[in-house]
Amino acid sequence: MKTWSITRRIFLTCILFVAIFFPAIIFSMQNSYERSLTLAKKEELSTTAFAMISEFEFEDGDVVMPSRLFVEDLNLPGSDLVATIKWRKQQVWQSQSSIDNDINANLFNLLFRQTEEHLPGETIFLSDFNEENPHFALSKKAEFLIDGNFEEVSFLVINNKNTYQRELSTFINRLWGWIVVLSLVLLGLITLSLRSVFMPVQNIIARIGEIEEGKIDQINDNYPLELQPLQKSINKLLNSEKQQRERYKKSLDDLAHSIKTPLSIILGQADLRNDIKEPILHIDNIVKRQLKRATINVVGFLPSIDVAPLTKSLLDAMTKIHQQKALSLTLEMPESASLSIDPTDYMEILGNLLDNACKAARSTVNVTYKKQATSTLVCVEDDGKGISELAISAITQRGRRLDTYSEGQGLGLALVVDMLESYGGKLQIQSEPDAGSRFCMQLPHQRFSNSVD
Repeated sequence: MKTWSITRRIFLTCILFVAIFFPAIIFSMQNSYERSLTLAKKEELSTTAFAMISEFEFEDGDVVMPSRLFVEDLNLPGSDLVATIKWRKQQVWQSQSSIDNDINANLFNLLFRQTEEHLPGETIFLSDFNEENPHFALSKKAEFLIDGNFEEVSFLVINNKNTYQRELSTFINRLWGWIVVLSLVLLGLITLSLRSVFMPVQNIIARIGEIEEGKIDQINDNYPLELQPLQKSINKLLNSEKQQRERYKKSLDDLAHSIKTPLSIILGQADLRNDIKEPILHIDNIVKRQLKRATINVVGFLPSIDVAPLTKSLLDAMTKIHQQKALSLTLEMPESASLSIDPTDYMEILGNLLDNACKAARSTVNVTYKKQATSTLVCVEDDGKGISELAISAITQRGRRLDTYSEGQGLGLALVVDMLESYGGKLQIQSEPDAGSRFCMQLPHQRFSNSVD
């Protein structure tokens, strides 16, 4: 299962929030704006109807309306606003705007049928009374004294929805445009905020990497209050581990000297029989090996070191030690070669491998360095006789004594295997008869991840 970083999780949560919250805002604002437009249209049509009522008159039993009405849109042919008056179920007047207009008598008849039951003085407003041809409509009845009797007169006003829909569409398009811009700005600000928030964490990770590489001993930068306890805890852990390692090493050194002294006294006896001397020598070797194994300087957090100068010094030493063989010792390693290991332990491991290779080689010994994805290889190759598959199998078996192999192929390998295992590494061996051998120390990278998960 893939693990996402904290930054990515927060950013995706913000995107989800924007994707849900902003459309909800748009929907709410759209409904509010649509209701406000509808109410405004109702007020407009109601004002038109009252203006018609105020200008309505009867003369000699006929309806009289002025040639030019107070509402200018009713005087313009083809206007979206059309009005009519019904009396005694007959259309007795129609505005000049009905000329060249798609609002015909059928719409008025439909509106009249839907509103004929309402009482005088009551206002009926319909926002969409015809689905095929959407219009706003308003009907208002008033009573007038005609020939001594009060009679009902219906004033009907119809307005096409084209202008209303254009205004609503323009508002929605602009609203979406601004929401998209605000969303991008918000996500940009969130990204900058996340970078600012996690920058101190990334800085701590970088400092830990520098501690691994041996560049610094502690984290001494200034951090926000929330991260200062973490900084103090890391520094405290580093100091405590360093002090404990030093105490442990001193104690084991004291123990080594304490054991070596009585053994030296016993071995120094002139009359010591060989059958007793041989087991004591064996005990002495076992004690030295186990003490060396116990003093391997491996800790939970180990900085990297540059092994290039150490390797060069070992090659120089081996050239002098085996000068009678006139060997060609070569090195294929960059000027700066990092490895997570204690310098003393590296010298011990590579020294053993080099010494064995020089003893087994005919003319050349080559040391190579290769950094892989999760580990680093330092290999020692010789052009000697090689060793058999059975011997290689025995060397790689855990718990086998390796010191009994012939000279040049196995001296000190037991210690090498133990030390590499203590670092989480292993010894790789490749060999062919009469084609030489290749011994590689493989050590894992001890690195911290650079992502905040």
